[in-house]
Amino acid sequence: MKNYKLILGIVFGALCLAQIGVVLFQIMSYEKILKEGESFYFKVLPLDPYDPFRGRYVTLRFENATKAPIAQGQSKENQSLGYAILEHQEKFDSVKEITFIKPQMGNFLEVNVKNNKLRNTQNNTSSMVYFSLPYDRFYMREDIAPKAEKVLRLRSGVEVKAKLKVLNGKGVIEELLVGEIPLSEYVLLEASKSPQ
Repeated sequence: MKNYKLILGIVFGALCLAQIGVVLFQIMSYEKILKEGESFYFKVLPLDPYDPFRGRYVTLRFENATKAPIAQGQSKENQSLGYAILEHQEKFDSVKEITFIKPQMGNFLEVNVKNNKLRNTQNNTSSMVYFSLPYDRFYMREDIAPKAEKVLRLRSGVEVKAKLKVLNGKGVIEELLVGEIPLSEYVLLEASKSPQ
């Protein structure tokens, strides 16, 4: 009986250490992406829903990152995972093309390909594929998220962009920006300007 309790304790301890190790590994990988990754900016159309278990967040819909041509010489047959080749543009960055073979280098991001159907452009010169970036939420402090929604709804001319850090096909949203100002700071500035 003593050996059984000892073995059970060792197994339980090992499981606890394994869980902590997995969490620490995820944190370290996200921190590495934030530290070493290249920055890309995508225009977003935010909304502010609420999740009772996870708190306030801004739902992200990326305006210029929903479809792209398939890389030359590739076909999409029963593929649900692709790699978006990213490129810098003057105002907002974009997805140049989607490839189904993982690139060995360069700026790319793993994406989910939608519907497993090709749709041809009007001139039929290239096939477009619809995809979604692996981000659809950006969590904010409970007190700032509703204010962010209000400011963004009242000021329809405000352009919001997501600053993504990308490294080896993985990415992290570092911040939502209004111009060059983080959204949380922008909300506080707007709140200080408005009469109480």
